[in-house]
Amino acid sequence: MDFLEQLRALQAAEGDPAKLALAAVDLAYPALPGGERISLREALAAAAIPHWCDAAILAALLGIAAEEGQLLHAQLRRLAVVEPFPARGETAVNVHEAARLALRKSLATDRNDWFRTLSERAAGHFGNDGTAAARIEWIYHRLCAKPDEAANELEELDRDWSGTGHPEDRQALAVALQELTGSGLLNARALLWASLCIAGVRASRGETAQLGADARSLRQRACDLGDAPAEAEAECLLGDVLQVQGKLDEAQDAYVAHLAIRRRLAEQDPSDTGWQRELAVANSRVGDVLQAQGTLDEAQAAYVATLAISRRLAEQDPTNAGWQRELAAANSKVGNVLLAQGKLDEAQAAYVATLAISRRLAEQDPSNGGWQRELAVANSKVGDVLQAQGKLDEAQAAYVATLASFRRLAEQDPSNADWQRELAVANSKVGDVLLAQGKLDEAQLTYVADLAISRRLAEQDPSNAGWQRELAAANSKVGDVLQAQGKLDEAQAAYVATLASFRRLAEQDPSNADWQRDLAASHSKVGDVLQAQGKLDEAQAACVAYLAISRRLAEQDPSNAEWQRDLAVANYRLGGILQAQGKLSEAEAAYLEDLAISRRLAEQDPSNTARQRDLGATLDRLAKVLQTQWKLSAAHEAESESLAIRRRLGRNDPTSAA
Repeated sequence: MDFLEQLRALQAAEGDPAKLALAAVDLAYPALPGGERISLREALAAAAIPHWCDAAILAALLGIAAEEGQLLHAQLRRLAVVEPFPARGETAVNVHEAARLALRKSLATDRNDWFRTLSERAAGHFGNDGTAAARIEWIYHRLCAKPDEAANELEELDRDWSGTGHPEDRQALAVALQELTGSGLLNARALLWASLCIAGVRASRGETAQLGADARSLRQRACDLGDAPAEAEAECLLGDVLQVQGKLDEAQDAYVAHLAIRRRLAEQDPSDTGWQRELAVANSRVGDVLQAQGTLDEAQAAYVATLAISRRLAEQDPTNAGWQRELAAANSKVGNVLLAQGKLDEAQAAYVATLAISRRLAEQDPSNGGWQRELAVANSKVGDVLQAQGKLDEAQAAYVATLASFRRLAEQDPSNADWQRELAVANSKVGDVLLAQGKLDEAQLTYVADLAISRRLAEQDPSNAGWQRELAAANSKVGDVLQAQGKLDEAQAAYVATLASFRRLAEQDPSNADWQRDLAASHSKVGDVLQAQGKLDEAQAACVAYLAISRRLAEQDPSNAEWQRDLAVANYRLGGILQAQGKLSEAEAAYLEDLAISRRLAEQDPSNTARQRDLGATLDRLAKVLQTQWKLSAAHEAESESLAIRRRLGRNDPTSAA
């Protein structure tokens, strides 16, 4: 082939990327006989099917002998559109991205049968390799060769990897699937499941709030195709989006629809462990929204159902790491409700079970960032119980270990918003203990770190109500330190900003009990500073708002020990303001309501030192008000009971009597 023939070959390409790529053969090998150039062009087109190629892959694709594959592979390596790909071996190459995609599309359009044959051969080759990269390549080609069968295989692969896969492998899978969905080569169920998988990976990286339109579109597509499992996945994704956005009632509707489909599928074939696992997940999601709404007994019932299924699956196959992981998660969810109900010993037992499984999995594969993350969370949960039990040093040790883990993960992948968020939370929890220990400067440093991350995330996605909430909470924590340092004006500025944020969120979804509680706490903190500044009437107004919300929540769920304690504390704070104003009878009434709740909580769990201290503090305040009113006998009784509590605490733990 002379120069003019080469020029004519380029002109014949007419700017078509695929034809231009194939013309590279003519340009590189002008002296080869025409038949050999045709064979080499066929080899180049085949090499564009996978993301990388070596002699063995090329031979498998073309159905030729190994020796011929080696010869063609050596010739391909000299082409301008082919480059080395050392990540997959010394001799591995890949066709340049633009050329590869153009060649694939050309084959799929003009020679579809051959495209599917090549894809099936590629899937067959990679199907024998269990590495993550090969599994991604296998499903990529299966989706092109046998799309309907592959849709089911992708569903199973995604389910498996969501429990056991490395986060970076799931991300790589999503990138490969994104290439397919963007190329127009997929349709029907293959496109649906590829899109669901991509959305699931994005959600796992903290992008949930951005997926609302995708979730609704996928749900409709699943309905149109009559794919019940896909419809369930889309309902679950939509529920996740709505919950992150703070729309709890709508989230609950989506989760209930998700659960109904999963229950129907599980009943159709009780022996299908995959569907049993999905039923457990569906129950757990319903529990999440019920807990956020403050209906703890109903949430616990959902979590217990999840735990029962997860335990059964884990016992059925103790070697299945995914099922072990889900058993750990189920124990953790049960523990969350027990902690909220003030059942600290039971919560601790659930969290310890979670920690044991999470530690075993993390040790089994230290390179799995997902399992390292779950070990960190399990440590944090144990810390939560220890802090509630007043064991601050032990709680701090757990929180410091959690912080170290999340710092490593966040540095490993700074683009993972979920890990960044977890790092912020870990800083906050370390700060809480430091503040309780009176280490104000150290607490301030951790809170400022929390605030910096929370602000960055909130600015990154203003539609993510969860991140907006965490930014407000971070501002509040900084205010706590400033108040403890006596910087009241600065503290008040932080609290007022926090109050404005929580008011917006609470108005956005009045059914969100967590946001209502946040709003109540913000009123309380504003009131504390006003009282310290001597502005008693304004402090009283803030405290009355705090009390009103706390009473409404406590009446909504009398089993929620945290909300009952909030109501007691609100009365305690109001009593202090009324006492300072000289309104002694009103202060006495507030303290008596506080006393009734605090005594009930202390009797529910006599081993809970924090509750015993709350009861003692209320008795002390009540005694002073009674004494000022010359109700000396009642004052003496309150003082005696408070003294008995302090002595009892001192015998059990000398540091608790202070």
